[in-house]
Amino acid sequence: MGYKMIINHGVRGSVPNSSPHTLKYGGNTPCLELKTKKFQLIFDCGSGFSKVNFSNNLETIIFISHFHHDHIQGLPFNNFEKVKNKKILITSAHSNKDIVYANLSKYYSSPYFPVDFLEISNIFEFVDFNDVISRFGDLKINSIDLNHPGNCSGYSVTIKDKKFCYLLDNEYDENQKKDLIKFCNYSDTIIWDGMFLESELKDKKGWGHSSIEQGMIFAKEIDVKNFIISHHSPSRYDEEIDKLQNSFVGTNIKFASENEISEF
Repeated sequence: MGYKMIINHGVRGSVPNSSPHTLKYGGNTPCLELKTKKFQLIFDCGSGFSKVNFSNNLETIIFISHFHHDHIQGLPFNNFEKVKNKKILITSAHSNKDIVYANLSKYYSSPYFPVDFLEISNIFEFVDFNDVISRFGDLKINSIDLNHPGNCSGYSVTIKDKKFCYLLDNEYDENQKKDLIKFCNYSDTIIWDGMFLESELKDKKGWGHSSIEQGMIFAKEIDVKNFIISHHSPSRYDEEIDKLQNSFVGTNIKFASENEISEF
């Protein structure tokens, strides 16, 4: 395994689903880790965040796509025992550091949480997205506005000749197609929101998610090596995902599996 690793800690959308029917692909909500020689980049803090193994030898930065509960509900539930003599940076491309802090502080204090977590933790530093870019000149990361209720950001990371895109919680439509293709083209790996099937979308307009079939079409329109569908519906069991995966045998389309480690 090389030094550029993608680790899926959580691939389920909306709510965790831990049951015999979700053992293969996983039941934790979104958290993805991208690890390089210098950086440990965390995208979202769903319940899968509890499994992140922090390194004191790397700069750790958490990128929040948006503040819906399934993307932030895991933040306090990592024991952080390996975090020593460093700060974990938290940022979001669509909100300044004060808004990020205020939103997370509200979620993790009374009456929603038993203690004021951010007040007592003292391990985080909240920074503006542009300040992250300027602080780490060798970290080539960009963002794009996604189509989701409230603000939501997608991210791309380029390391030497490798490019990774994270596009969860996006209701794909033709109006964003040109910009999204430009943002994603020549990617080695794209993480796509496949919460719904096309047949389910008609009753879910405005919910802020794409379909698996839209992902399939988009993957054909751009130059990408690995197209990974994630944010699985909490009601989509392993057997159904297996059938979907089997229908894409021989293509570059794959369904995300929790705890899976891959290169990009």
